[in-house]
Amino acid sequence: MLDHVQDHHPLYAPRLHSVSEDQPPAFVHGQHRPSIDMCAVPPFTEYHFNPAATTNGGPPHSNSPMVSPTEPRPDHMKIPDILSTGEGSGGRMSVNNRSADVRFRLQIRQQPIAARSCGFGERDRRVIDPPPIVQLLIEGANLTKEETVKHLRYPHYVMSCSIYDESGSRDASFMPEEYRQQRRLMGLLVSAPFVGKDEHGEEGCFFCFPDLSCRTPGSFRLHFALVKIDPIRAKEVKRFPTLVDDKSDVFTVYTAKDFPGMQASTKLTKRLKEQGCIISIKKGNDRSKNARSHDDSSDGEQDEGEASLQGKRRRRSAR
Repeated sequence: MLDHVQDHHPLYAPRLHSVSEDQPPAFVHGQHRPSIDMCAVPPFTEYHFNPAATTNGGPPHSNSPMVSPTEPRPDHMKIPDILSTGEGSGGRMSVNNRSADVRFRLQIRQQPIAARSCGFGERDRRVIDPPPIVQLLIEGANLTKEETVKHLRYPHYVMSCSIYDESGSRDASFMPEEYRQQRRLMGLLVSAPFVGKDEHGEEGCFFCFPDLSCRTPGSFRLHFALVKIDPIRAKEVKRFPTLVDDKSDVFTVYTAKDFPGMQASTKLTKRLKEQGCIISIKKGNDRSKNARSHDDSSDGEQDEGEASLQGKRRRRSAR
C-alpha cells in the first residue's frame, strides 16, 4: 500500500490521496504513533521513502515572502514503512551537525470545533469545521533571522493528522471491532507546508487540513505530527524522526439531525486563500443563529464563489 507525494507548485499543496475506501488496518506490535500514510493512519514515529526517486536541488530561492520556496521537490517519495521507535519526538534536532540547537514548536491557529458524521459512504461526506490550520514555529537562542526564515521555508516538511479519543490518550483511528476494516478519519490526512502571511501580515509556515471527515459521532481530538525529510541524506538515513507533535482541543462530531451547521470562514482562512492556499471559503450556515428554513443537506458547506455563481444563474432563469 504505497502512495506518492507528487511535485507541486510553490503556492499549492500536493495532490495527495484521500482515505475514502475501506482498507485493512496495518498493525505493528507495541506501536501507537500516528501515520503519514496517504491512504491510512497506522502508527508511526518516522518517515521512510525511496531515495532513488529524489532530485538533488540547490537551496531554496524565494523572492516573495508570501510563497513557498521553489527548490525542486522529489519526483516520487515512497512511504512503505513509517513505523519505528526512533527518537526525535521531543521537538529538538541539530542543524547540519552544528552546535546550534533548534526547537520546533506547533501552534494550532485554527482549532476544529464541529463536524457532521459522514457514515460509511463517500457521497455524504462532510468536512470538519473550521478546517484545522497548524503553524510551525522555529526557536533557537543562537539562530539568526536569516536562519529562522530558512528553516520556515524548507520545502520538505510533511505533517500528518490522526484522530484520538476525547482524553487524547488513545488513538481512535480504527473503528470498533465489528467495523475493523473501517477507518474513522477520512480525507487528506497529510499536508505540505504553505509559506504566507496571516491575517496580521506576519509571515509563517502553515499546514492546512481542509478535507478531513469523521465517520462516527462523538468527541475527539486531532493529533498532528511533523516530519522533516532530507532527500540528500536519504540514502544513508532512510528514516526521519518526528520532530514535534501536538493535539487539538476537543471537537464534537454530530449526527446529521443534531449538526449545528457550518461557520463562516475566518480571516486567517481567507488571507491564506488569497495567497494561493488550497482551502475553501465558506459563507457559513450556523443553525444556532439562523432559522432552520434551509435545506439540511447543505450545512453551509458551499464555497462562496460557487454560491455567487449559482445566485447569478437563478437570477437569469427568473428573467
